[in-house]
Amino acid sequence: MRVADVLGMPELGLTLLTGAGGTEGGGTGTGGDGGGDTVDALERELRWVYATDLLEPAAFLNGGELVLTSEGWYRTPADCATFAASLAAGGAVALVAGDILLGEVPPALVDACAGFGIPVLAAAPEISYSTLSRTVIERINRERGQELVDVLGRHRRLVAALVEGADLGGLVAMLSAELGHDCWAVSIAGRPLAGPAASLPAALRRGEQAADGCTVLPIGRRSAGAGFLVVRDPLTDPAARESAEQTAELMALGGARRDERRRTEQKFHAELVELIGQGVPAAALAARLRTAGLAPDRPLLAVTALTRGAPLPWDLASDLVESALDEDPGTTTVVAGGEHGLTILASPAPGLDDVRLAERLRVRLARLEPAVDGGRIAFGLGALTPDAAGLARAVEESQHAARLAALRPERLALVTAYELDSHLLLLAGVPAEVRAAYRQRLLGPLAAYDAEHGADLVHTLRVFLETNGSWRRAAAELHLHVSTLHYRIGRVQQLTGRDLAVARDRVDLYLACAINEG
Repeated sequence: MRVADVLGMPELGLTLLTGAGGTEGGGTGTGGDGGGDTVDALERELRWVYATDLLEPAAFLNGGELVLTSEGWYRTPADCATFAASLAAGGAVALVAGDILLGEVPPALVDACAGFGIPVLAAAPEISYSTLSRTVIERINRERGQELVDVLGRHRRLVAALVEGADLGGLVAMLSAELGHDCWAVSIAGRPLAGPAASLPAALRRGEQAADGCTVLPIGRRSAGAGFLVVRDPLTDPAARESAEQTAELMALGGARRDERRRTEQKFHAELVELIGQGVPAAALAARLRTAGLAPDRPLLAVTALTRGAPLPWDLASDLVESALDEDPGTTTVVAGGEHGLTILASPAPGLDDVRLAERLRVRLARLEPAVDGGRIAFGLGALTPDAAGLARAVEESQHAARLAALRPERLALVTAYELDSHLLLLAGVPAEVRAAYRQRLLGPLAAYDAEHGADLVHTLRVFLETNGSWRRAAAELHLHVSTLHYRIGRVQQLTGRDLAVARDRVDLYLACAINEG
């Protein structure tokens, strides 16, 4: 119920007071000189009625009240400013003022409320506040009852649609028809999952979680990375917003059905990745690629994703890659879950190669990394191969690159085939437990010393090695005096038993520093 609805109830006899002079408007709320601000204020939702003659009633307001007053608090015009400020602080949406005690509604009260954007309605002398309160509250309760009926009906329709097999697309279409606005289901990386993809705002397609004129709601509450429901409307109407929120909750169930289908497809395509690794005859591989929707005589790309740490959904890994590929219409993608993690094979659209894909992925990883809590995903991108003959090499490159990316400290890391010429590649081929033991053997004494004495020897060693053993540069980067740096490096050599003047020892410690903890 809006303030304008109360003003439009003829049985209440209310009059809108507007302007500094207390100009009177008719009961329809269109008269007077209150301007557009008054019209906007009349559209506010009214939640309850509260009568008071306290000078400062804010503590007793919950927000959304139509406040009734007989001005029993009035002593001087200055009291009007105090009263109006308290109404604003309590969230009152309008004031009904009577003239029984004072013979008129004080002009200072109208002016003070106008300063806070609070409409003032003059009460009819023949209508008691008791009657006014009862009439308004009864209407509020009737409307709330109807809203509850509407909510339950909408919920039944959505659940029935799910039972009948509706997916994200079906739920999005139902909501769009109900609200009269474009709606989409969008992945966390910005890939449209349902709705008119061509009209999805560019900001959302880039993976941003806001766009002008749109409402963005998370899909479900417990499904990490489930994506978002987007409505092309601010949804200022509470009923419309509740409808969208309810749909977003149930979309998690529709999304779970979609995820199950994707997992089944990934298992099927995993056999394709295994065949590629086994070096099957070209004709057999070509036939299997065609079955998966990939053209064996066209350029192909391979991406491998590995996760570790806290569980992260495979869908997030594939979503990041697919969203980057989908920027070019005509790209065909196959996602496979196999022994080496998740492998994405793609037949890219003309003009899309591994270099451009790497650039897009890095932008997405940088944008989403702050939202990834705990776990890590390592991506490896193989070089573009002109046809299926080079696909085995591309897949192998992507797997090596992913293992190399797993050594990096970022939560979302990417390594391309062109980076497979570092000593880190050798480390990536060493079992994780061996790497951990190697690091502990060399750096464990330093870490223990740091923990006991609050020192920073591990970091000091890393910076010293990264600056090629330059005392001056390392000291400057660490904000230390050179003599202090000499002391720390001396302690490092004492604890590790290694001499940093000896190339072999320096390499050993450098490799240990290159291995991530955890």
